[in-house]
Amino acid sequence: MMNADSLKSAPSDPALLRDMIREAEVISFDFFDTLFLRPLCDPEDLFDILGQRLGLADFRLRRRQAQALAFENMHRQGRREITLQDIYDCMATLPRPAHEVMALEQELELALLSPNPVLVPLFQEALAQDKRVFILSDMYLDTDFFLTCLRRHHLPEVPVLVSSDQNATKRDDGALFAVLLQQVNVSPDRVLHVGDNPHADVRRAGELGLRTFLYQEPGKPVPVPEETAPATSVARALIRCHRESLPPDTFRELGFRYGGPAALGFLEWIAEQARADAIDHLLFLSRDGHILHRLAGDGDPLPLPRHVYFTGSRVAFNLAAMGEDNFTDFLPFLLSGAHGLSPCELLERLGVTPPASQVMADLGLPDDRPITGRQEALLTRFLWACRWDILKVCRRNRQALFRYLHSLGIQAGDRVAIVDVGWNGTTQEAFERAVIPMLDLHVTGYYFCLSTAPECLSRQGRHRMKAMVSAASTSTDQVTRLYGNRVLVELFFSAPHHSVIGWQAQEDIIEPVEDPGRREEGAGLLDHVAALQEGMMDFARAYRELRRRTGLEGTPMDIAQPLLAFASEGRWRRLPMLAEVKNFDAWGSSRNRDILLGDY
Repeated sequence: MMNADSLKSAPSDPALLRDMIREAEVISFDFFDTLFLRPLCDPEDLFDILGQRLGLADFRLRRRQAQALAFENMHRQGRREITLQDIYDCMATLPRPAHEVMALEQELELALLSPNPVLVPLFQEALAQDKRVFILSDMYLDTDFFLTCLRRHHLPEVPVLVSSDQNATKRDDGALFAVLLQQVNVSPDRVLHVGDNPHADVRRAGELGLRTFLYQEPGKPVPVPEETAPATSVARALIRCHRESLPPDTFRELGFRYGGPAALGFLEWIAEQARADAIDHLLFLSRDGHILHRLAGDGDPLPLPRHVYFTGSRVAFNLAAMGEDNFTDFLPFLLSGAHGLSPCELLERLGVTPPASQVMADLGLPDDRPITGRQEALLTRFLWACRWDILKVCRRNRQALFRYLHSLGIQAGDRVAIVDVGWNGTTQEAFERAVIPMLDLHVTGYYFCLSTAPECLSRQGRHRMKAMVSAASTSTDQVTRLYGNRVLVELFFSAPHHSVIGWQAQEDIIEPVEDPGRREEGAGLLDHVAALQEGMMDFARAYRELRRRTGLEGTPMDIAQPLLAFASEGRWRRLPMLAEVKNFDAWGSSRNRDILLGDY
């Protein structure tokens, strides 16, 4: 927000506006994008939502053309503004009577509009100070529309001067301000006008001597792509109506902007797939499935099968699958990501207590000497020597996993889907390798994204794997870019607890065994994830409520677009708040070094 005396950009300053209101005798507020906000990237996106309800894919174009014809008729008739009736008089054949479509458009406008959390309190303060308050708007809708909107949001009714009723506009010559001055009969410098348009709300009002205040929305601007699906427009712009609970440059805001749309879209895709695949049990794997499980139990119920937050991971499943007869097969897994770790950390990340420091030193593997690529043979011999301790943990995990599945009512022959973010199906392969010998299940993997890597394509030939984002649903280039920024997606789908590396049975209760890593996660990683999730929950609740009011339709991919674009473009690597996130991956963490999020 800024004073009209300068049209240079300035930070938002409600305190300045509060002072200006106190000094003025009459205050007028612009309505759209000032006193009230629409959660849309572009106001005309409303026509696409209306077109969905009418079954007219080209309604936006037809509505735009009708408005242009209405303006042509207006000029021929010597008038200064059009009405909604003028527009619909120029519409071609509609599937419903024009008056019904007009009513639908107005109802949709009302359903989308929300009071601006920045300005409405100041609007109410002005009234409490016995100021004379008006609403001014250049709009084809009539006065009753604005009064109805105020009543719906339990706001006081004030005089409304709208161009369609007054045949006068702000934008053309400021005549609507002249109407205001005539009604209030005070000196122009005692009138303050607040609006978002530098030309219509500032320059035109200033030409008549009014004091003015240019409103600029706080926070980062909402992008306005050339073409976007209605659901994507809402997913991107919904934050406009919720900034009061989302301080800028916080993890909660980040969760609302990007994580919430992705998680909600993914969950709705999962529901579609599970219904089509007749799934009996849906397992939201930790940590990726934590937010999905929360969303599944909050708000509008989705047609999901029996589902649970399943504490398991690639590490846990591999350990459960490992035995004396196949130990050698798992050596590459045990050594994966070992570069830079201390030798003892190879065991610690499995939940195995390593030998004493002196013993490790005698083996030529001292704690203070990080692992290098030249030590593979020595490390292999070391792991082989420790195999009985490792296999003891594996046996405990295997037994606990069987009891865990049994406690969930999962039986041989059931159709079970596991939910994972992605990217190559290694967790599903480990799950099946551990479980199928104990319990013959029909397993399907549901993924946010699957890469186009040869190993992933090969694995898809051996396992049932489906992804919301893949080369079949978007471009191969976007999949590649998303995969290159996968750590960001994983951050949004993380959980406010440490990585699960196994289980242990405590009587009839199966408890997860977690790995906190070997280096501090820095700046409260779990707190950051918790804040992300609260923002994601905020988004889902707001989006679902708006969809209920408006009948908004959209595919899961439409809803998830904000994160797909944000991650694919790689802009997140420049955000200082993400630069402080470190040691995100417990498997590769080491006392020897910190790894920043952008380094993964």
